[in-house]
Amino acid sequence: MITAIYLAAGKSSRMGEHKLSLPLSEDTIGNVALSEILSATFIDYVLVVVQPSDCLGWISQENKALLNGKKGKVIRCEEANQGQSYSLKAGFAAAMERKATKILICLADQPFVTATMLSKLVKTPLHPPDEYVASMHNGVIMPPILFHPNVYEKISQLLGDEGARKLLKRGILQGEKIEFSEEIYFIDIDTKNDYVKALERRR
Repeated sequence: MITAIYLAAGKSSRMGEHKLSLPLSEDTIGNVALSEILSATFIDYVLVVVQPSDCLGWISQENKALLNGKKGKVIRCEEANQGQSYSLKAGFAAAMERKATKILICLADQPFVTATMLSKLVKTPLHPPDEYVASMHNGVIMPPILFHPNVYEKISQLLGDEGARKLLKRGILQGEKIEFSEEIYFIDIDTKNDYVKALERRR
């Protein structure tokens, strides 16, 4: 059972407006990668973690239908404003309840991630003592990252805006890394300048 956690509860403070709702071609920033993940046959369930007040206008009607329990659900994280760690822990807790055997962490502001790219992570064997399979670009670890559920205790100890990468960088977790040459997979949109560049890529 592979469960994806789609982290979409950021405050968009550097953008100055809700970035996931911004248009990207015929879609929105937040909905692009979500569509890829929901369409991936190798992912069993998708947990979308959002702010409590998110109106979900950035999610297409088709995807909302799938997130109505069919292939996923929306989790409103009450503590999301305290940092990414709380969204991550909320998603992990829900994945553990579902008895997930692998947990895939994806960011909603990485719109160019594809199902083909994710399949390379998911199809990589993940057996203890390995605890993760991480994406890398130019030798730098980036999301998406696939985790074994046995990391839950360590994830639950994260605080504030700490993300899962902190555990990897400090060597607290051990696992495999896959180098991807395609820079576009790892473009994340945080600022207006990032957005302009993404629009140019999407044309």
